[in-house]
Amino acid sequence: VAEAGVRTFLEVGPDAALTPMVEQTVDDASVVPASRRDRDEATTLITALARLHTNGVPIAWEEFFAGTGARRIDLPTYAFQRQWYWADPPASPKTGTAADPVDTALWEVLGDADTASLAQRLGVEATALGEVLPALSEWRRSEAEQAVLDSWRYRVAWRSLKDLPSAPLTGTWLVMVPGVVERSGLVGAVTEVLAERGADVVPVQVSGSDRAELAATLRERAAAAAPAGVLSLLALDDREHDRYPVLTVGLADTVTLAQALQDAGVTAPLWCVTRDAVAAEPGREVVNARQAAVWGMASSMALDHPDIWGGVIDVRLDDDPGPDTEPAPALLSVPVSRLCDVLAGSSGEDQVALRAGAAYGRRLVRAEPSGAPAHGTRWRPAGTTLITGGTGGLGAHTARVLAAVGAEHLLLASRRGPRAEGAAELAAELEARGARVTIAACDVADRDALARLLDAVPPDAPLTTVVHAAGAGQRIAPLTDLGLGDFADAAHAKVLGASHLDELLRDRPPLDAFVVFSSGSAIWGSSGQAAYGSANAVLDAVAQRRRALGRPATALAWGPWDGGLVDAELAAILRRVGTPPMAPERAAEAFRQALADGAGELVVADFDWPRFAPTYTLARPRPLLDALPDAREALDAASGGTGAEEGGAGAAAAAELAARLDGRPSAEQGRVLLDLVRTHVAALLGYDDPRTLDASRPFDDLGFDSVAAVDLRTRLGAATGRRLPSTMVFDYATPAALAEFLRAELSGDGRDATGTAGVLAALDRIEGALTGLAPGEIEGAGVGARLNGLVAKVTEILGRTAEAPVGDRLETASAQDVFDFIDNELGIS
Repeated sequence: VAEAGVRTFLEVGPDAALTPMVEQTVDDASVVPASRRDRDEATTLITALARLHTNGVPIAWEEFFAGTGARRIDLPTYAFQRQWYWADPPASPKTGTAADPVDTALWEVLGDADTASLAQRLGVEATALGEVLPALSEWRRSEAEQAVLDSWRYRVAWRSLKDLPSAPLTGTWLVMVPGVVERSGLVGAVTEVLAERGADVVPVQVSGSDRAELAATLRERAAAAAPAGVLSLLALDDREHDRYPVLTVGLADTVTLAQALQDAGVTAPLWCVTRDAVAAEPGREVVNARQAAVWGMASSMALDHPDIWGGVIDVRLDDDPGPDTEPAPALLSVPVSRLCDVLAGSSGEDQVALRAGAAYGRRLVRAEPSGAPAHGTRWRPAGTTLITGGTGGLGAHTARVLAAVGAEHLLLASRRGPRAEGAAELAAELEARGARVTIAACDVADRDALARLLDAVPPDAPLTTVVHAAGAGQRIAPLTDLGLGDFADAAHAKVLGASHLDELLRDRPPLDAFVVFSSGSAIWGSSGQAAYGSANAVLDAVAQRRRALGRPATALAWGPWDGGLVDAELAAILRRVGTPPMAPERAAEAFRQALADGAGELVVADFDWPRFAPTYTLARPRPLLDALPDAREALDAASGGTGAEEGGAGAAAAAELAARLDGRPSAEQGRVLLDLVRTHVAALLGYDDPRTLDASRPFDDLGFDSVAAVDLRTRLGAATGRRLPSTMVFDYATPAALAEFLRAELSGDGRDATGTAGVLAALDRIEGALTGLAPGEIEGAGVGARLNGLVAKVTEILGRTAEAPVGDRLETASAQDVFDFIDNELGIS
C-alpha cells in the first residue's frame, strides 16, 4: 500500500494493534487508530477524525453533525489573511551507502523464501534448497533483529579523571549545612578546605526549612555579597522525613533549596554533595541507596535549569569507619581537596565520584552485544516468577515474553489484582501460551502485605525470579512546581517495593534473578521529571548494593516504550528530540536477553544520535556522552555542518550573504541579517510571512524548543558559513539580538560582547529576571527607579525629548494617526 503512494492509514479495530507496526514500516506515514482498548470511544473517534482532517482527508462533517443541532454561522466580515500555519516536518536524513544490486536481489529472493525462483537462478534442483533457503531467510531476519537490539544496549561507566586541574576558588560561597551535625566530620572538612582554597565561606544551616523562609534568607545573603557558587551538603542527612518517610530529610531539603534559589533569584551554580551514593569502583563499594535519590533529581535539574546547575559530587572514604566513628583527618583531606578542584569548574565535569585515591567522571558507553541472540538458546525461568505491577503496561509485556519462553508459573501482583482492567484477558492469553498464572492484589509498598504474598508462593513452584516493574504515574512539571508529595508519590511503589523485596527475600533461598525496572530519567535525565528520576536512581542503587553483597540483581534503565505506554502526542515529541519509543515486543526481548546474559546493569534505549546529541548538549556541555563515538560524530557533524567547507549550496549561500553585506553601513547590515534571522525563524515556526514575526519577542515566547534551536543554528550556520555557538539562542534571546550578534560576528568589529548585541542580550536577561519577581520585590528593591534612570540616560544620549506615553498619544489621535501608529510602531504594514 505504501508503494502505491498511500501515506495516511486508518486502523478500524478493537485496539491500535497495527498502528505501531505501520509507523515502524513507513517512515513518513500518518497512522490513525479509530479506537483504543483503554480509552473513551467517543473521544478517540473524534480525535481520529480531527487527525485525518489535518492530514487533508475529506470528512463528511454534515453527517458527523447530523441531529446535533449544529448550524453554520457567519464569520466576522473583515478580510482574513488565508495563511497556512502547519509546519512541514523536516525530511528524515538518508544515511548509508548505495546497496549492491546483486546483493539486494539475492536477499530479496531469500527474504521471500521463494525456493523455485532461487533454484532457477542458480540452475539447481529446487529440492536441494528445500531446507537451506527457509533457514537462511530466518537467519538473516534474526540477525537483523538482533542488530537492532544490540544497538539499544548501553551501560553507565566511570572514567578516571587523571588530569583534573587544580584551581583556586574565589568569591563568596554559600555552604548549605544540614541541621543535624553529621558525625563523620565531612561537613567541617569541606568548609575548612573551601576557605583554605580562597573561598569566602558563608554557612547556612538548613533543616526542614520552609521554602519562603529559605528564599528570604538566601535573598538576604545574596544582597550582602553576590555568591560565586552554592555548595549543598544537605543530602548527607539520611534521616527519614517526618511527613514522607519514603524520602530522606536530605533529599527534601535539597529540593526545597533548589526551589528557594529560584525564588530568590540566585543564579550562582548549585553543587550537591552525596556520600556513597554511586559505585564508581564496582566490586569494592557498597552503596547507600538513600543517598542516590539526589543523583536522579540532578539529571533532570541539569536539563531544566542548565544555567544555574553546577553538578553533583559523591565522596567516599577508603577504610571509612562508618557514620558513628570520626575518621582520621588524612581520610578527609584528599577527596575534599579534589572536590574543590571540581568546584573550580575548569574541568567541565558535572557528575563526579571522588575516592581517596582517584576521581571519576560518569559516562554512558556501549554495552557488549548480547550473548543470547534471538535465534540462540533461550533463557527459561523455573518455578515461580513474581512480577510486581504485573497487570500494567511494562509488567504485562514482560509476562508475555516470559510465557513465550516457557515460564512455569507467573505471579502477577498489582494493587487491584484481578479487578485491574484487562487482568482476566491477560491471564487467559498467558495461559494459552502454556504458563500457569496467578493474579494477586498486593500493594508492594505495604511490607506486611508483600510478606503474605511471598509466603503464599506454592511449594511445588518456589520463587526463583523477581521482576519489580511497579510504579505510579508520574507528574511532569518543572522542579519549581513540584511538591515533596510529588516526590513521595513517585517513590512510593518503586522505592518501598524494591526495599521491601530486598529485605524480605534476604533470608530466603537464593534467587536466580532479581530485576528492577528503572528509567533513563535517572541516567541522562528527562525534562520535568526530577521526582521520577530521583525514585529510579534509588532503584539502580538497590541493585548495586545487592550485587556488592553477593546477591543477584539486575537494573534495567529503560528508554520510552510504545504500545499504549505513551500517547501519540508524547511519542511525536520523543521522536523529535531523538528518543523514539521502542516497540514493546523488542523491548521485552531485550529484557529476556539481559537475564540470559546475567547483566548486572543495563541501559536500554533507542537513541537517534544525530537528533538527540545536538539537542541534549545545546544549553551546556554534557560529559556523560563523551565516551560514545555515535554522540561525538553527531556533535561534530552539527557543529561543523555549515555547508561552507564542502562547497555546494551552503558555500554559495554564504558567499551571496557576504556579497550583500560587503561595503554596507552597519545599520543596513543589521537589517539584512534581521531579515535572514526572521526568514529562518518563520520557516521553523510555520509563519507564512516573516515580516509578521515580532523581532523583539523572546524565542521562548515564540514557541522555540531545544530542537528548534538546534535547527536554527544549523540553518544560520549554513547561511553565514560560520560555526555558531550551541548556546546562541540562549545568549541572544530575541531575533533582534541574534541578528546584531551575527552582524558583529561577520563584520569582525568585536562589538558582540560590548556593543549593541551585548546591550540587547543584557536587556533580554533583565526582562527575564523581572518576570520572576513579585510587584513588592520590584518596588522594595528600587528596580523601577533604576529603569526610569536608564530611560532618561538613553533619552539624553539621543538628544531627544521623551515622547508622551502611548496612551496619551492615542487619546488625541485621529483615525489616520492610529493606522500610522499600527504600521510604524507595531511593524504591521
